[in-house]
Amino acid sequence: MQEKSTSGERLRLGDALVQAGLISADQLRDALQKQKTMGKRLGKVLVEIGLANEEKIASTLAKQMNIEFLDLNQVTIPPEVLTTIPEGIVRSHSLIPVQLEGNRLKITMADPLDVFIIDEITHQTGYEINPVISPESQIEAAIRNHFGASDTLRAAVDNLAAEKRDAFVQLDEQFFDTFELSGEEVSVPIINLVNTVIQQGVNDKASDIHIEPDEDYVKVRYRIDGILSELMKAPKNIQNELLSRLKIMAHMDISEKRLPQDGRIKVKVKDAGIDLRVSSLPTVFGEKIVIRILDKSRLQLTLEQVGFDEDLLALFKQLSRSPNGIILMTGPTGSGKTSTLYAAINFIKNGQINITTAEDPVEYQFAGINQVQVRSEIGLTFSRILRSVLRQDPNVILIGEIRDFETAQIAIESALTGHLVFSTLHTNDAASAVTRLVEMGVEPYLVASAMIGVGAQRLVRKICPACRRELPVTKPVLEEFGKYDLSIGKLYSGSGCLTCRKTGYIGRTAIHEIMTISDEIHSLILKSSSARTIRQAAINNEMRTMREDGFRKVIKGITTLEEVNRITRRDDPETPATK
Repeated sequence: MQEKSTSGERLRLGDALVQAGLISADQLRDALQKQKTMGKRLGKVLVEIGLANEEKIASTLAKQMNIEFLDLNQVTIPPEVLTTIPEGIVRSHSLIPVQLEGNRLKITMADPLDVFIIDEITHQTGYEINPVISPESQIEAAIRNHFGASDTLRAAVDNLAAEKRDAFVQLDEQFFDTFELSGEEVSVPIINLVNTVIQQGVNDKASDIHIEPDEDYVKVRYRIDGILSELMKAPKNIQNELLSRLKIMAHMDISEKRLPQDGRIKVKVKDAGIDLRVSSLPTVFGEKIVIRILDKSRLQLTLEQVGFDEDLLALFKQLSRSPNGIILMTGPTGSGKTSTLYAAINFIKNGQINITTAEDPVEYQFAGINQVQVRSEIGLTFSRILRSVLRQDPNVILIGEIRDFETAQIAIESALTGHLVFSTLHTNDAASAVTRLVEMGVEPYLVASAMIGVGAQRLVRKICPACRRELPVTKPVLEEFGKYDLSIGKLYSGSGCLTCRKTGYIGRTAIHEIMTISDEIHSLILKSSSARTIRQAAINNEMRTMREDGFRKVIKGITTLEEVNRITRRDDPETPATK
């Protein structure tokens, strides 16, 4: 939300906070200066630069103004009250009506010092306004919950199913590029419906949108923070138009419905370019389409943002500074492996080294890095790209994924001939990466000589800070943590609120394990030892497992024990392996 237009109004909130002693006059000047470049409300600027939190700002203003502080998580707003103020005013001024008694309308605001909008609401509605204050994130969550696109979508689908003719959603004309329909008839309501589904997915920070035909309806689901949740069920009679529109946008062959297809869409949301990767899969009830949202603004470009704690961060930075060798990140699809490697490349990038990547696909584009897209249909495979890259005098090579023997062989040989190589593998833990390469056909002595470190990664949901609560620590929990020589004094969980859509979680972070190649592990690789034996040796050498790393984040109140149990297996520390 933008701050008010006049400097006098801007200073009101700041002056009140200075008067209350929450911030100093110098801090206010700094915040106002940053506000000019950030383009956000002063309260948000203060929160983002770490000078105050929303609850403290709201409670301080409540005391200063002698008005009520309202926790919106504890309030149920009647539907008829929501209609008392135009939606445009609600959204643009970060406020929401909460109660109507007679001629007195209670509204909660992020900035109750904005007397001009209070006067405007009084003039438009005829009600006597009783302003109260709530944290801005709560107000925005309530607006999204009550005025969000979900209700619009449901109404739109109902209208479309009934007559399929009237446009029902008004979107920014610059939101989507213009697509040639190639003679295909796609109605305006369908076009707007697809645009709205995608736009809401981007706004809700979904990673994927699933369009799933069933026998009697078409289900639309979003994956947010790794968990799928249903957005709506659309009538079956709009299925063909809906799928055709998506395939046209993704430049797919709409006449081909028997074979899987892949495509891409470029959209612009709030002046930010976003890539969508589209995949179709024929199912019994029609083609299922999954849209992967690649939002560069969400990409974590620094290793500090990935989720490493201090010890693992220092270790991974040390590995990334190595002059040569191969570093692997392992984990299932969607575990953030590529983001971690991008962050590593960003960490070592400077104007003095040549960095080249081979990716399938190139998900994000970065300045100062030579990125090459794999195109298997014309013979441009990982292995062919790597052979050419080695003739381009690279210092660092990033390989999107090692999938076959030829790619693995070239990657290992590159590491042995003075290059630093980053890549990913699909394995369950760090130790399994070694045996996976051997199973591909790479000689154990080459693996042992080239590999300098392997990381494994999973993503866990973070506890919502708005509804975080303390839980009792039970004896079984103490015993479980005690197996890792960890003690826990407090246990936390999210109770569910407007901010986190009643899930108790908002956002994700990574848990890791990093295995370095000690003399003992080097010897085990040469002997073609099992992944289990190598893993136990790494644990004996003080490798922290993903589960232990997750437990440490539980102790810090970042995530919950349930999340760690959901993501990791029980790898209880064992006695030292027999040599």
